[in-house]
Amino acid sequence: MFELDVAARHIRSRRRQTLFSIIAVALAVGVIIVTMSMMSGYTSILIDSTVENQAHITVQPKEGEEYIYLYHGLEKYIHGQEGVEAISSHFQGEAALHHEHDAEGVLLYGINPNDENRVVHRNEDMLAGEFTSLENPGSRIILGYKLAKNLDVGVGDTVTAQIPGVEPADFTITGIFQTGTPVDETLGFTNLGRLQDLYGTGDAVTGIGVRMSDAYAADTMANKIDRETDYDAISWIEQNAEILNLLETSEGMVYLFYIVIFAISGFGIANILIMIVMEKVGEIGMLMAMGTPRRSIMLIFLLEAGILGMTGVIIGCVLGYGASLAIASITIPIPPEMYFGMDHLPVVLKLKNFISAGIFAMVINIIAGLYPARRASKMDPVEAIYSV
Repeated sequence: MFELDVAARHIRSRRRQTLFSIIAVALAVGVIIVTMSMMSGYTSILIDSTVENQAHITVQPKEGEEYIYLYHGLEKYIHGQEGVEAISSHFQGEAALHHEHDAEGVLLYGINPNDENRVVHRNEDMLAGEFTSLENPGSRIILGYKLAKNLDVGVGDTVTAQIPGVEPADFTITGIFQTGTPVDETLGFTNLGRLQDLYGTGDAVTGIGVRMSDAYAADTMANKIDRETDYDAISWIEQNAEILNLLETSEGMVYLFYIVIFAISGFGIANILIMIVMEKVGEIGMLMAMGTPRRSIMLIFLLEAGILGMTGVIIGCVLGYGASLAIASITIPIPPEMYFGMDHLPVVLKLKNFISAGIFAMVINIIAGLYPARRASKMDPVEAIYSV
């Protein structure tokens, strides 16, 4: 191909500038890939932490009511819906936990442990003890690790639950859990029947947790339950709208950052092409005088931009891949309670990140090559020849 041969010769004629332009593109692509990989890792951990530490749908009492009394029928209805994997009824209430001279406000959460495990996989969060220790309706309790730390207690110790208007009740600690979220400081699990007795509500619950086979179908199912039963059903997507909106905003800001970096590398491509145009004025004039169409002249310089960009993209992908693997292999301790359970810098390599970075870089480089390409194609052949 005639245009390709000329483009390759032009690029070889300015090897030093060509090298720096390729390096600029490669570094831009590499930085973007690393940033995208870390953003993907952060988003993945945040979403997983959010989804796995709560029910996909929480069904609450009807408006104006405090409890769900006929919850067994509601359980049967929900279980019969397509896509529902598991359900867990719960009773929650506020209390103060005392141990010797220490006291902490806590949200007591009464559950059937086997049902709760199927909905939220609580066993995976246990640091000590067994979550199934709550299966029997005795006075047993499982605390978050920060709550246990604040009360200076461990497995086997006894804490006293104080509820307004109710006689104090002693609970034996049979487990400690850690989710890496704020609930580690405020939540205590106990047996559903025991907590119902303590509050004197009879066989009633304050909510039902639902796990879906597809977490992203939770919104649709929550709306259906809400519409057909009049109970207030809230999906995890609705409950965590602020976090999800923050992620969307962050992604928008990051893409602006990508554009700035690629624009800088694009200026490097534009600069070398403009210099080639200035140096090759006579050659361009001769080509036009020999009958080379202006479209071919323009194509020559666009091919040069494409060659420089593609070479930089390939090298940048290799650099980005290597840098991402290096970062992923280094564990940098991060307090898990501060960053949604993360204990290292997250990196997730995805093919779409490499494709997106490559396409983005090529588009910017071609745009950068448009001006010098048009400038070359608009030259008057006679003036170009005599200007040398």
